[in-house]
Amino acid sequence: MTDLPEHVVIGGTTFSRVESDDSIACWASILDDTRSVFLLVEPAAVPGPAQLRLAGTVVSRFGELAEVAAEYLRHRLREPRFDLPPAELSALDAPEAPFSEPEAVVWADGTWLLRFTESSLLMADPFGVGVVFEGTTPRNVEDLSDADLA
Repeated sequence: MTDLPEHVVIGGTTFSRVESDDSIACWASILDDTRSVFLLVEPAAVPGPAQLRLAGTVVSRFGELAEVAAEYLRHRLREPRFDLPPAELSALDAPEAPFSEPEAVVWADGTWLLRFTESSLLMADPFGVGVVFEGTTPRNVEDLSDADLA
């Protein structure tokens, strides 16, 4: 396996290597008490230039992209396939979005996930709800209700 750096610095933000098995490489940066960003490369390798650029964009525009993701969820979760009960549909209209504590996972293929780890919606129990992005464009809702994140 390639020697992987313990730290990667992107736009002044330091990402530290997270212990993982030899099949993946992961670096994490805790931006503040409620926001974090992870770089994930599978199979394990050093992040490439495109992934580093994308991670830099995610870090520098994190607040803005979290708002984009929340608005995307407010719109998309109204679709019949999500079958939200009336009270939860009403929560989507509240001034404060029913999603909080966002974290991002940036993959080497140019996509990334912004996951709200906390939400009052039943579908978000226990792992939250996410939005998959391509670049800075939201593409899909990631329903994590049946996920196994262990």
